[in-house]
Parts: sequence; structure tokens; C-alpha cells
Amino acid sequence: MRHNNCYYCGQNGFIFRSYRFEDLAIVADIKIEKKHEGWPGIPHGGLAMTTFIELIDIAKEFPAVFPYEYQFRFAGEQLKCGDMVRCIVQKGDARYFFGSFGKSLQQPYCNCRYSEGHVHEYGNEIITILKNNMDASTPFIIPNMSTKLTNTVISDHDQRIFYITDYTTDRTYLILHLHGKNNFAQAPDGSIHNGVLSSLLDETMGWSTFLSVWQAGVTVELQITFYDKVYNTENFHIIGFCDDIRGEYGKKITTAYGGVVAQRGEELAIIALAYGRWLTLPGFKELMVQYLKHYIE
Repeated sequence: MRHNNCYYCGQNGFIFRSYRFEDLAIVADIKIEKKHEGWPGIPHGGLAMTTFIELIDIAKEFPAVFPYEYQFRFAGEQLKCGDMVRCIVQKGDARYFFGSFGKSLQQPYCNCRYSEGHVHEYGNEIITILKNNMDASTPFIIPNMSTKLTNTVISDHDQRIFYITDYTTDRTYLILHLHGKNNFAQAPDGSIHNGVLSSLLDETMGWSTFLSVWQAGVTVELQITFYDKVYNTENFHIIGFCDDIRGEYGKKITTAYGGVVAQRGEELAIIALAYGRWLTLPGFKELMVQYLKHYIE
């Protein structure tokens, strides 16, 4: 009943409109449409992530207990608009779920793990870096690929990404400031949907690495740990910074950290922390340049 009016899986669900239970699994079949794309012709990584988040929430018998963590791995088949895919989520126990998303569940497009309590521990250095780089002030607009997925149109003001490069560490930071008048898709309890936050983290962290190497690519891995909820009426920030670059020209593995930080009075509250890796690919640099030219012009 909680999902009857859900943006993602309700009667007019953006991703799917029905699901079924099979033994200890919950299953949804999905057709990838143009509205789901990130880079032209291929699905936004947030599509698979949000589908997992939805099915896990439907299958759970108890409310989530903070902290909890999603681990997404994109290492299998390639998908394109028009493909039919299946998402299967299985229950390990009351606090642990795992699943696959793809045409072939032998080598799926994405795998997911969800757990509560036993989560990755981020060092204080990461939290300090995130909190100390809120005031970056060089405006820069990156392509906003997730407007439909997050169920909002970000205004020109709020769409600005501020960036700063720390030349002592060669880190590039991207910060998206959201100012309490948002209309993002919500979870059943009224908080901003985890699929929205995951998609925005994916984009912000990914672009922090693309700008660091001046090449674009696709998500390989994204791990997000949630510590609290955030609401559309709150001021909050999505932050990402490139931390490592490896590989030869053309194909590099880039690493980023990021987080969701809410402004609560004089305090900065950590809503989520994240770690991810991206693979740059030949041909995506030209796509990146075309997108940036469109937004700069």
C-alpha cells in the first residue's frame, strides 16, 4: 500500500508498474525507454539503482535501521534503449538483500547488495574534506542527465555546479547546492527518495573524475552509506571529488568520494557518504565536449 502512489512503481510508474513474488525473491520486468537514458541511447545508472531501492523497500518486513548501505556493481552486459530487462531481488535475512538487473542474469548489467548495521567505515579525513569544501565558488554547469529520473526540473540557479581544484592535491571538487525549494521524488515517508540521492551522487562524483582527466565514461561501482534522511524543504549539498586516476590514455579507472550534507542550523549533518569508480571510454570524450558546449552556449 505504501507504494500505490509512488512515482517509480505506482499506477503510472516511471520505471515499472507491477512486480511479483517468486519464492524468496521479488521480480520486476522493465522496458528501457528513452526517458531512462543518461548518455544518448544507454540507460542512466540511476535506473538500475532506483529499481533495486524500490524492490528492496517493498520486500522489507521492517523499517530500515541506520546506518544502511547499498553496493552497486556495473560490470556485465551493455544495455540500450528498447531492451527488456528483469530485476530480481532476493532476501538473505531481515537486514540483508541482494539482486541482479539485466537481460541475462548470468552476466547482468548491475548487481546490488544491501545491508544494515555492517557498513563501510569512512575515515574522518573524507568527512573533513567534504565539509571544508562547501564554499567553492567557480560556477560551472554540467549536463543534468537525471531530470526525469529524479522527477524534478532544477532551475538554472540550482543547476549550477560549483567547482574548485586544489592544486596541492590535484583534487577536483564538484558541489551541487539545493536550496530548500526542491520537488524531488519522495519516499513513502515524505523524505527525498534514496534513488534520487543515488542518481545525483553518481552524476556529481562521476563528473568530478571526468573533469579531472578530461575524458568521460561509465560507472563501474558505487557504494553509498546512508546515515539519515533529508527532505525537500531542507538546504543540502551533493559533493563529489576525484581521488585517484589509473590506467593508460583512452581507458582509465577513476575513483571518487562524495556525500550528501544537509545544513541544519549552524551544523552540517552527514546524510550519506559514497565511494565509486568510473571507466573512461574512447568516444565518450566527444560526447562530453558536445554536452558541455550545449550548456556553456
